[in-house]
Amino acid sequence: MTIPNRGFTLIELLIGLAIFGILIMLAGPMYAQFMANSQIRNAGEAMLNGVRQAQSTAIRGNTWTRLVVNTATGWQILQTIEGTEPSPPNPIQVYSLRDGSPNATVNTTPPGATQITFDGFGRIIDNVDLSARISCIDVTNSNVTGTRNLRVVISNTGIGAGTMLCDPAAAATEPQACPVNPCA
Repeated sequence: MTIPNRGFTLIELLIGLAIFGILIMLAGPMYAQFMANSQIRNAGEAMLNGVRQAQSTAIRGNTWTRLVVNTATGWQILQTIEGTEPSPPNPIQVYSLRDGSPNATVNTTPPGATQITFDGFGRIIDNVDLSARISCIDVTNSNVTGTRNLRVVISNTGIGAGTMLCDPAAAATEPQACPVNPCA
């Protein structure tokens, strides 16, 4: 007695592919939102790390250190000696948004501010060129709807929070919420 060869019929295979296609269509938007939120988180953490790295470099070298943020490309850290820079500037560290978050958008507060300077004690001081200094960095992703935006709050005081990464949409009672009027 021979055992009949049994396989999948064309109809069964097409039904399986249709079910798989429907599942992919349902999961696609959620996956896109997950990836967008991941890129926002990567860019937000990179911006926070840049601020902290610039501050610790200033303390470690007992010199003035600037964090220069380019909202299109990323940031770089430049070390100065009491306000004078080597010419051409020699960045200590550079971060590119394309490295982990190519679709993230970075905006500074006040609008158009591009840098923040720390002294040898790690305190925020006026920029050498007297330009506006960054008080907040907002990270968003406009390619996908429904994402959770993040904000890097840069504070000298340490009262309440200090320099931190927070969620501007979170309720004030939640631990990830931003302080009230942090960018003012």
